[in-house]
Amino acid sequence: MKRSNINTEKSDFNRIKELEHIENVWSTIKEQFAIYFERMLDVESEFGALKESGLFKIKQSPSDNRKVLSDIFVNGMAQFERENSKYGSFFDVDKLQEFEDDDDPKGFKTLLSTKVPVIHKARNSKREMMKEWQTRFANSKANDIYAIFFNLMAFMNDYVDETKPSDFFHFDSLNQFENLSVLNDYDDFNVPGVIGMGIKSSVLYYLNPQYFLCANKNTLYGFYFLSDSNYFDLYSRTNEFIMLNDMKEESNKRYNTNMLIDQNYWYPYDLFILYGLRLYRLLKENCGKYNLHLSDEFKFVHVNTFMAQIWKMNLEKINTMTGGDQEDAR
Repeated sequence: MKRSNINTEKSDFNRIKELEHIENVWSTIKEQFAIYFERMLDVESEFGALKESGLFKIKQSPSDNRKVLSDIFVNGMAQFERENSKYGSFFDVDKLQEFEDDDDPKGFKTLLSTKVPVIHKARNSKREMMKEWQTRFANSKANDIYAIFFNLMAFMNDYVDETKPSDFFHFDSLNQFENLSVLNDYDDFNVPGVIGMGIKSSVLYYLNPQYFLCANKNTLYGFYFLSDSNYFDLYSRTNEFIMLNDMKEESNKRYNTNMLIDQNYWYPYDLFILYGLRLYRLLKENCGKYNLHLSDEFKFVHVNTFMAQIWKMNLEKINTMTGGDQEDAR
């Protein structure tokens, strides 16, 4: 997408939720998934380097591939567990109740910025692009930050209580994720320019990866490559999973100007979860062929892990697209 396009009559956002568009995007994702899944087995196997050299032709056995897959997803779970305890500790019901009892939004905001990894990393990022956010966060009203996260926790608890895991697993149309659409732009869940979907979805993901996937660089760039960088006849002629900031031109010695590229931080969360859940079912099915059974309780950890593999395979391209500006990507 392009920043200059989003508030016009021909905004891409007016088209990406159309059924025909969704199915076209998904058809490409399925095709690319098969390619990336096979590449993941090759690259991560101990024979990957030999096979890619063209000098050797080695056929992996199912047991070899099962071990490769197992190592990938076990490591993904380990990375998740190193982070999720920090979120669980901060958003513990009793701790939140203490903030509410003390009516202490300033204390909440201070601890949020030091104890919650997604906020802490953003505040301490050295990326040039993060300076504006850091200023906005510092100047934001503590009451607003406090209210957003209490609303988010209430939403999460209600959604989990009202949505059976077995039903959720089989959701396959956008209207079945309608309840998630309130997270996109409802005032109760937003502090414009400060608390957006990247932060909100990261918190939800680490608290309950059975229902929520983090909409960050890792996953949105993953979908960018899985959709084969295609624009699917969108008005802007750009891919929907990335955002080109064509409204802020920066100096570039060779071309004079350079458009900044980032993940699409305004991507609708309901549509994002539809693609994420479909991708999980595809991932589960293909891992099952090698007798590796993924846990539905951690479905979106597995999706995030797969996306991290795609990130690694395309790191050179990502560095070019972002100018190497992706220290806190995942």
